[in-house]
Amino acid sequence: MGGIVKASKILVLTAVLVASEGLANVTGSDLQNFNATTNGLDFITVQSSETLAPGVFNLGLFANYAVNTLPRYEDDAGRKQKTSDSITAADFNVGYGLTNNWDIGVSFPQVVAQDVKIEGARGEFGQKGLTEVRANTKFRFYGDPSGGIALVLSGNINVTDNNPYVGDGGGPTFNAEIAMDTSIEKLALGLNLGYRKRSPGKRIEEFPIAPLQDQFIASAAASYLFTSIDTKIILEWFGGWPKENTETIESRSVDSGEALLGIKYDVNDQFALHGGVGSETRSGTASPDWRVYMGVNYAFGFDEARVINKVVKPKPKPKPKKGEPPPPPEPPKFMPEQDGPQETPGGDEVFVLRGVNFAFDSSSRVLPGTREILNKLGDHLKKNGFERIIIEGHTDSVGSELYNSNLGQSRANTIRSYLIRYGNFNPGSLEAKSYGENKPIADNGNYQGRQLNRRVVFRIFYKH
Repeated sequence: MGGIVKASKILVLTAVLVASEGLANVTGSDLQNFNATTNGLDFITVQSSETLAPGVFNLGLFANYAVNTLPRYEDDAGRKQKTSDSITAADFNVGYGLTNNWDIGVSFPQVVAQDVKIEGARGEFGQKGLTEVRANTKFRFYGDPSGGIALVLSGNINVTDNNPYVGDGGGPTFNAEIAMDTSIEKLALGLNLGYRKRSPGKRIEEFPIAPLQDQFIASAAASYLFTSIDTKIILEWFGGWPKENTETIESRSVDSGEALLGIKYDVNDQFALHGGVGSETRSGTASPDWRVYMGVNYAFGFDEARVINKVVKPKPKPKPKKGEPPPPPEPPKFMPEQDGPQETPGGDEVFVLRGVNFAFDSSSRVLPGTREILNKLGDHLKKNGFERIIIEGHTDSVGSELYNSNLGQSRANTIRSYLIRYGNFNPGSLEAKSYGENKPIADNGNYQGRQLNRRVVFRIFYKH
């Protein structure tokens, strides 16, 4: 086909069966640089250390329109035109959480349309369709709700024929990256550093480009969450540098970089919209003069039953000094050992109920799953004297601050009323209050973080 890059006809099902690992947001690699993360958490293409919670699926569909991204095999080809080529591409992504710190994902990038206006030796897709298969896995080995460190393994299988950057008979590409992130209130920062191991094939005749060799890869991101409008502003940069130089045309470097500026708007608890623009920071392989993108993420499957009774194990009190009388025995705890994000101290026992079986905007009914745990709490309080209980209602940030404050108060009031009726307790010993969205313990910028923030906190003060 000379200078024409031809996309192979390969069924998606076949591609899924043969794919083993996939591609991160690496530039200067093959034919497409925009690769949204499969988990849909935190940023656009840059990985945070956070993984999808167990059982959570994320489905993503992204489209991008890039100008002047196809390879030109003559330095003067198309340079007289502002727009020498354009490509409309789409990515379908699937992510899934396996354990608390481990998720996997797969992407299927497609060429939807192209418009080539240049003459001479050039590269273009011979037909529309699947260009490669990408898959990834991420394991978080250190972290808390404010940030952490994770290992990301990924790679791609090229299904495009006659690709000079891969070479004839080239094999899969594999990536190993360290993903680090931290957050300061509503500001989140991320950094990815890694190495890309390529399996180049033989150089394709008549192409003035040699197959790319191994690369160092890096990317960085910053985002800020405006809770009043449920929107994140995201800034990213990603780039790649070859371990050794290979032959290419003078106007296109084998190392490259691109910057993105975008927004993420949370339509509701599970559905998010993305949109933004990008531009090359270095004229490298497949880096566009400019790019626009849009996308959607839909997450589902958070198993609230797994975290309904999870809170933090209290720290043991210090032993009395010699000569001091031993402290009186403490009353038995309702939940003596609990896991999960740390709540602020206060009370002899602090525990959390999540998945309280309130719908997104419901506050008036206690449904069976929650009723059972509240009945057990009521029985526990009857047997063990208490002075007072503070019941705190917390929400995520979706909706206005006033709405969430009222919602948290209504939920706390409902649980307080239920306990008073069940245990015939003195109403003056149970206090209901709301913090609304003002005391999050997880990121309100993604689905599973919002699930953790919707909770009811109980602070029990026992009689001593």
